[in-house]
Amino acid sequence: MAKIKLFVFIATFAQLLICLNIFLGTKQDVADFRGAFKSSSKRYKESKLEFIFETDMETFPQFLQLKNIEQKNRLLKNPYIFNCTNINEVHILKSNVGGGRSKTVDIGIFEGEMVVTKRISDIKPKVISEEYREVLFMKEILLRDQLEHPGLIQMLGFCVRYINREGYKGFPLNDIKAVYEYGEEFDIQNLKLTTNERLIYALDLANLLLYLHKSPLGSLKIGDFKKTHFLLVKNKIKLIDLDYMHNIEKQCQYSKNETLNACPYKLACTRLNKDELSNTSCDYERGCNIGKCAGYNTKRNIYHIYTTFFKHLLRPELFPLQMQKILLNLLSTLNDNDIEVEELVEILENIILSLTITLKITLNQNN
Repeated sequence: MAKIKLFVFIATFAQLLICLNIFLGTKQDVADFRGAFKSSSKRYKESKLEFIFETDMETFPQFLQLKNIEQKNRLLKNPYIFNCTNINEVHILKSNVGGGRSKTVDIGIFEGEMVVTKRISDIKPKVISEEYREVLFMKEILLRDQLEHPGLIQMLGFCVRYINREGYKGFPLNDIKAVYEYGEEFDIQNLKLTTNERLIYALDLANLLLYLHKSPLGSLKIGDFKKTHFLLVKNKIKLIDLDYMHNIEKQCQYSKNETLNACPYKLACTRLNKDELSNTSCDYERGCNIGKCAGYNTKRNIYHIYTTFFKHLLRPELFPLQMQKILLNLLSTLNDNDIEVEELVEILENIILSLTITLKITLNQNN
């Protein structure tokens, strides 16, 4: 039991060290702000450690066994409401309310709940081929099936019976559909929000970028970034379009001795890893100089989130005076794209903590 406690302590302590090292290099005002909450964060982490140590470690192996069984059972269950047996039971209320080059969006209702269905776009083949539309749509379905984050629109199910060129004469060219939760369009500039709501929305978006940066599919870039690709779903901002999302970082010319083609955002041109090399004909021993600007995808995501949402959500004049300086500094750092996504999440968490503490002190003084 003592060895398990020691292991938990070492692992937790290592996590604390990592968290402390991740955020070095932030502008001084941001660093000063972050330091103001060091003691409160320490108290929280200490209480978390106390909780772990007070756990009956004799039952720890049984706990792990139960968690493994629970996880296996979850994998065996179909997580979707819709499949090919019931997807056509959605009653369509409005057709062709949106979409793009690959998909058409309809709004429907199922068992009293509003839902959104997507199907292959009816766009003319000269603009984009039927096969390419199918590939993009199938890619979105596969991406959404493998990714799980509250900032991504929830897919309720899908059906793929057959695709184009399979020889089914007299039938539609394809039979691919997907159903998603319903969301509302919004204008972030004119949305009436409280100070707390602005911070929560900003933190939710930052957490989405952090997840995409560390996703199981690699660092993902939102390829077709548009404000209309975000909807309000039950008071949460969610990304609804994934078909142009990818994990390919910007290409550069790699050299051991010199930088042949500098990357933007002060990023280094690095070698491709083993997995990436296996999908290319690049061989560094034979003179290949293909490299990647590691971190570029996340930098572009940060840029788009800043220009589309943060500039409006975090307007300093809408916040208390004691927060305006840190927000000005944060927006300046975002404008220069001189911030890591982990830093962004931590700073927003600290701002929310600051606001919470201030409100509590004010309430106590009034009482």
